[in-house]
Amino acid sequence: MTIHYSIPKDTVCLVKERAKIDFQTPLLEKKTVKELEINVVQKLDVDPKNIFRHIKKLVGEKVEKDDLLAEKKGLFSTKKFFSPTGGVIREIDHNLGIIIISTTGKEKNKILSPFKGEVEKVSKDSLQIKIGKGEEFVVKNPSSDFGGEVIYFDPSSTQSVSEVSKKIVLTDNITSYLQVKTEAMGAKGFVTLDKLPEKTDLPSASLKNPEDFKKIRKLDYPYCTIAVQSAKIYFYQ
Repeated sequence: MTIHYSIPKDTVCLVKERAKIDFQTPLLEKKTVKELEINVVQKLDVDPKNIFRHIKKLVGEKVEKDDLLAEKKGLFSTKKFFSPTGGVIREIDHNLGIIIISTTGKEKNKILSPFKGEVEKVSKDSLQIKIGKGEEFVVKNPSSDFGGEVIYFDPSSTQSVSEVSKKIVLTDNITSYLQVKTEAMGAKGFVTLDKLPEKTDLPSASLKNPEDFKKIRKLDYPYCTIAVQSAKIYFYQ
């Protein structure tokens, strides 16, 4: 089975064709974006209401380090303020006299693969991932792209909650108590029929079609991957 995966914007693919990948493989790299607030009022000693008279850049304009951002001309002297960093002017607050610059940080976030398989093809904005035998189903409200080993969790059984560690919990419904407990025991995410009773920081999604749950349980595939853009979940070997 082959999955077509869209590469999110502002990310760089880290894998090459024919590479074997799993859930611990760094798949993408995303640069961090920071926002720098500059108080022009304090820098130039001007009235916030008159800031537009002194600003030399517009919202959305790109700036480089040491570019002239603002200037106050006086009778005997001129005050100038230069950008301390490169970036883009995101906002100019005419009430507070503040410029906000969005900058790309040096730090980079590596995004782990939500798949276990082999990279068949790498293009500018997508990947083709070959996985084992499997089937796809429709989900709703996926919080993010995620994947991993699945545990089929039955709240009514004597199944040990400790078994959920580092696994994606698949269940038709779950109580608040068991949700909190499974999270505490290291669950990796949730795929459910009913909406989770509690808010969670873990990735989650719900099956759109209730009849799919029994089919998925019968297939009993060990892995799953959820793709936000396609709103699909893939269960596979």
